[in-house]
Amino acid sequence: MTLADKLEPRQPKVLTVDIETAPAIAMVWGIWDQNIGTSQIIEPSRVLCFAAKWYHQKRVLFGSEYHDGKEAFLAYAWELFDEADAVVTYNGVKFDIPHLQREWVLLGWGPPSPWIDVDLLKVFRSRFKFISNKLGFVTEQLGLDTKLETGGQSLWTRVLAGERQAWDQFRDYNKQDVLITQQLMVQILPWIKGPHFGLLSGDPSRCYACGSPELVPAGSVFTKTQRYPKMICVCGAWNKVLRSGETRPA
Repeated sequence: MTLADKLEPRQPKVLTVDIETAPAIAMVWGIWDQNIGTSQIIEPSRVLCFAAKWYHQKRVLFGSEYHDGKEAFLAYAWELFDEADAVVTYNGVKFDIPHLQREWVLLGWGPPSPWIDVDLLKVFRSRFKFISNKLGFVTEQLGLDTKLETGGQSLWTRVLAGERQAWDQFRDYNKQDVLITQQLMVQILPWIKGPHFGLLSGDPSRCYACGSPELVPAGSVFTKTQRYPKMICVCGAWNKVLRSGETRPA
């Protein structure tokens, strides 16, 4: 392989991730307005499973403590994060990723290679005004596939009891969340001012939002002191072109 081959554009490694957790178990003496101390905790919350999908692949990956054993499935998740350029989640910055990182540090592991977070919940909160930002609600509003029904808390009870049928349903539920999160990302791609996917692909002249080279000139965009060529991508994102030829959000 020549140096030129190594520098050719590549597909960015974009990983969509969702986890499911177990509830904390505690000793309580009431059900209303309780303050639970750490001495009352019998078992803290833990990650039960995760699902993940590479953007350019069809297969949805899955790992769980039930199917793989705790350390093995957490190692699998660590390896995927270590490979990723960007990680797409829905509320992952505050929920999924800190939960996984807690599990990794408890095992004595260091962090995976750095990645760029694309948290779609943060996009919805900053760019839109839906009456609810729950994943199931916004996907329904946009006419996309949506979350699977779980039957309520009883599914978690059955999963924690180790019922195989419950775990089959749990796996489908977890995988569906990953599929709809990726679909949602594609739907709102022009609205996301996150990582520069052209740069991640190795060609910073491509669209910042999706990495496509299919950009069409569309006039100029102005700042207070500068004028830049403006281009629109097939994904719908507006790009401005710097003197270096690199694109940026317009």
